[in-house]
Amino acid sequence: MTADKKTSDLSSRLKRPVKIATRSSKSPARSTISAPPKAAVVDGKSKREDLHRRKNPFNEMLLQKTTKSATNTNPSLPDEHEAQHMRSSSAGSIKSVQDAKAADRIADLERALALAREEQNALKDELDTARRNVVIYREPVGDYQRQRSSQYGRNSLSASPMTDPNEMEYEHDTSPGPSWSQQREDLIEQNYELRRKLVELQGRLGDQDTGYRPKLDPEPHRGEPEWNELRNRLHHSEKEAQERLQQLLDLKQNVSILTRMESQVTDSELAEKIDQLFHRIREWVVSNFRRIKLDFANVSRETARALEMINSNYARIDLTDRLAFYQAIVSSNLMHIFGEPICIGLPETGPLAPIRQLAMFIQDNGPEFREWRRATIRVLEKSPTCQQLRQEKERMLHNMSSQIQHHLFAVTSINMTPQAQASLVAILNAAAELQTMLLLQKAHYKVHFFRDEECGGVYFDEARMESVNDEMDEDVFEDRSFSFCVFPLLEKFGDEVGENLEVRNVLLKARVCCGVG
Repeated sequence: MTADKKTSDLSSRLKRPVKIATRSSKSPARSTISAPPKAAVVDGKSKREDLHRRKNPFNEMLLQKTTKSATNTNPSLPDEHEAQHMRSSSAGSIKSVQDAKAADRIADLERALALAREEQNALKDELDTARRNVVIYREPVGDYQRQRSSQYGRNSLSASPMTDPNEMEYEHDTSPGPSWSQQREDLIEQNYELRRKLVELQGRLGDQDTGYRPKLDPEPHRGEPEWNELRNRLHHSEKEAQERLQQLLDLKQNVSILTRMESQVTDSELAEKIDQLFHRIREWVVSNFRRIKLDFANVSRETARALEMINSNYARIDLTDRLAFYQAIVSSNLMHIFGEPICIGLPETGPLAPIRQLAMFIQDNGPEFREWRRATIRVLEKSPTCQQLRQEKERMLHNMSSQIQHHLFAVTSINMTPQAQASLVAILNAAAELQTMLLLQKAHYKVHFFRDEECGGVYFDEARMESVNDEMDEDVFEDRSFSFCVFPLLEKFGDEVGENLEVRNVLLKARVCCGVG
């Protein structure tokens, strides 16, 4: 009875794992995944084999236990406890194994699902790329096909003028277009071919450079002394040419001076040169004293005497005529140059002083005097004393410039800049050249500056004077009175050879400043 009961318990224990295994094998079939992807589906045959492989260890263990219990016909209390423990442990192990298998199965399915989704996304990306490529290459291929079809149409039209237009359109539609990929491959091959040729040419050029460099390098070192010698010779020849050019210029200048001394100048040329001198003085005064007012408070005695020679009542000069008065100061000092009887720069003492005294004693004594004066000037210009005369001329002009600056400073309290001083010296040199030109003429010329100290006073003479401050109407011209002289006049006495001195011509009127009185 006891043996039958044990046998029934054992059989029930043997049957229970099979049911559990069968239930566990069916549990994946009832998963929530309705349609798994192809990569996640597992073959049924492999499932059964796997299930059998997983069942075998437990069956063997249970069979071994049944055989052992069958052989043991005499049960005891320890065997009873051992059997209960084995049953409980086998049930727990089977349940844990089933749970682990189910978790592994779920993880495998999840991984398969993720792989399927990734594959699906990759296929979508490839499809989008293919569509974009079709759109990109469709237009160039169409253009190329149209170009080829147009060329083919022109060729066919030129070959057969009687071709039907419908037939041409049909040929255009049915003509096979070239493969764009083939054309691209051809271009790539051509590019690689050109690069290969370029590399070959560069290598060939490098080889030639390497071969010819040793031959070319010694040449510059070998020809360097010759190059230096040629350069020195060129420098020497340039220097010599510059010296010859300077000598030629000096010779031309001397010839020009001699020719000018020998030739006679027309009256219009002389008048134009004197007028240019007047404009230079006016521009110089305007540029340096345009905004300077007259101030006679600090005038010295020497300056006062010089101003009285211009106008005895210089303190009453209208302030609007201040620029004209500044010009009068410069022109009044220029009369020292135009009053020279012979060569300018002739000293008052020394061996050349008698020449000056003789010229002052016999001046204005007919054509013979002017002929003697021209000859004397030529002799002095060609004599060894030429350098001494030039130095004396420079000293005389420098003293005159200092005197003019002193007078202008006395009435303006303004010191002139070095540039203004240089311009003033240039004006004095121009006046000296004009005086030399006048002394060399056969005709008799005179430069006259009207001064207020002359006997009987000075009256405005319209034939010999020109007003520089004519801002009045012509109705009051008769009431104008002479105030002071701004620039001298130029007169000619006699004819071209200096005869008939009673004939007088005004070549340039004097500039004067007038008042109403």
